[in-house]
Amino acid sequence: MATNPAKAILSTQNVSKGFGGQPVLNDVSLTIHEGDRIGLMGRNGAGKSTLLGVIAGLDEPDTGLVTRCQGLRVALLSQQCGLDPGKTVAEVLDEAAADVLALVEAYHRASDALAASPPDNAEHRALEERCAGLHHALDVADAWNLTQDIKKVSVSLRLPPSDRLVGTLSGGEARRVDLAAALIRRPDLLLLDEPTNQIDTWSVEWLEDFIANYAGSCVLVTHDRYFLNRVVNRIVELEFNRIYSFPGNYTRFLELKSNLVKHEQRAETNRQSFLRRELTWLRRGPKARTSKDKGRIQRYYETEAETGPESHRNMCFEIPAPERLGKRILEARDVSFGYDENALFKGFDFLMLKGMRVGIVGPNGCGKTSLLRVLMGHEEPLSGEVFRGERTHILYVDQTKEEVDPNETVLQHVSNGESYFPIGDRKLFVPTYLERFLFDRNTVRVPMKNLSGGETNRVVLAKKLLRGGNLLILDEPTNDLDLATLRVLEEAINSFDGCAFIVSHDRYFLNRVCTHLLVFLDNGEILQLAGNYDDYLAYKKRIAAETPAQKRPRKARPDKKASPNGQPRRLTWKENKELEGIEAAIEATEAELAELETRVASPDFYRANTLDPDTAGDDIKRTFAALESARAKVETLYARWAELDTLKK
Repeated sequence: MATNPAKAILSTQNVSKGFGGQPVLNDVSLTIHEGDRIGLMGRNGAGKSTLLGVIAGLDEPDTGLVTRCQGLRVALLSQQCGLDPGKTVAEVLDEAAADVLALVEAYHRASDALAASPPDNAEHRALEERCAGLHHALDVADAWNLTQDIKKVSVSLRLPPSDRLVGTLSGGEARRVDLAAALIRRPDLLLLDEPTNQIDTWSVEWLEDFIANYAGSCVLVTHDRYFLNRVVNRIVELEFNRIYSFPGNYTRFLELKSNLVKHEQRAETNRQSFLRRELTWLRRGPKARTSKDKGRIQRYYETEAETGPESHRNMCFEIPAPERLGKRILEARDVSFGYDENALFKGFDFLMLKGMRVGIVGPNGCGKTSLLRVLMGHEEPLSGEVFRGERTHILYVDQTKEEVDPNETVLQHVSNGESYFPIGDRKLFVPTYLERFLFDRNTVRVPMKNLSGGETNRVVLAKKLLRGGNLLILDEPTNDLDLATLRVLEEAINSFDGCAFIVSHDRYFLNRVCTHLLVFLDNGEILQLAGNYDDYLAYKKRIAAETPAQKRPRKARPDKKASPNGQPRRLTWKENKELEGIEAAIEATEAELAELETRVASPDFYRANTLDPDTAGDDIKRTFAALESARAKVETLYARWAELDTLKK
């Protein structure tokens, strides 16, 4: 039996949009349905963000039409943070929740009016329809659990304290607050432009579950292919001013796109064969005496005027290696690091072997970059030793964005204007090297200010890789790179004749390049695994299955959720009072926890506590003990709140 197609909630029809005479979108048509999870893909500059702005109603198209369902609620997370710097985090979240709260108030007003109106008349029926529509909107927004969900979003995205001003937040903190506000709005259509930027793997996994269970529709732009695989049910690609729609996730998209490219290549091969045959016939000098001959000549010229399938220029990353690795590459023995007695990691033993590409994963602030700095010799460990081979040359590509002189040319920025760059005992012709990064001989003379954001990222990466080395250390290399560039970087790492350490939150990237993983655990230990991120997930699943939920069977207890006669019991007076005050208790404890986390995360915390050696260790110990106590208390309060709320319902 055929199923009814989902209702269309928004459509763009033949939309075109340009800036300064430069076309970005050209005759783009797209329809979004209820329940869609659309991954919007395309190279840098293809118009993805522009299309999201047009869909959100922030930009008007130059030509074409955008049609929306009546009352459609849309929220956009853009790449540029648009939050008011004078507002606190709490005010931003309250403002985001205002639309949903307005829906609740409208529903209550309509329900009261419905109860007061006489039945079986036009006004009554209109009120019934309005109540039904508002109830559906509240279901989509999941407004019934709004307060609890705001707290979950805040904890899961690790938001800064609620009383912090937006203007005082770092770029990453402001980005997470902006994302939280978009999620809390719970619109009918959620538009997310790079939502996984600057959040760690654990928060990304929570976001995946959130969007997978989201009642509304979603369009998202992201380079996180693991995210696309787990969340989307349709891929839409912007390419060469055309739009393509593919059903399924990212893996399915790769299959369908490959088939499409093969079909276009076969069609072009057939076109060229036809032209060769017809050209041979024309060279024999046939006279167009019949209509058949005239038609054949006309078909030749029409086919000749057609263009073949467009293709992108090939890009290739080269990572020059000065010399081959020796027998000893790098070894760590019982290494610990931290501040005073508080170790970020401890007892770390590691031996790097030829061919190893090691991924490093863990939540933000756990010590991943610190581990790299210890292994490179930039930091001294608290205990243990690190041995680096005599022939080990480290190529470190960090996550800092260096200052770019906008008036410098590409060649000046990469090699101080020199055409040749020394690599070991040879010289590399820099313009040829830059061609592999899609910068031709003319572009290398172009000022940096004329480059797009994606092109600037490629130039900076090209400059860092030019230094060469046989032990590659990459700290968040995938930030701000489009999918095409990521795939080329993966190929470069896989073909690199050396070893590598790679810190990344991009799980798909780790799957493609890593032979081993180092995973930071909560107790300061580092788990070592052979394999990639999927192997780590399988390991976690296996360990969870092997660990019994309860060590010993408990004695049977009466069900606290039922009365002696088997009916659901009511809350006692004491439990009602506890439920009334539990939100305030959670807020107070979370504020205490946020204050402690902010204090510990600040470099000044350790600096201030090392001024007096006699009391430094005790102060730090007390702070960390208070931090763990606050975390445990928050978890206990949430569990108790859920229990009491279930009993009340």
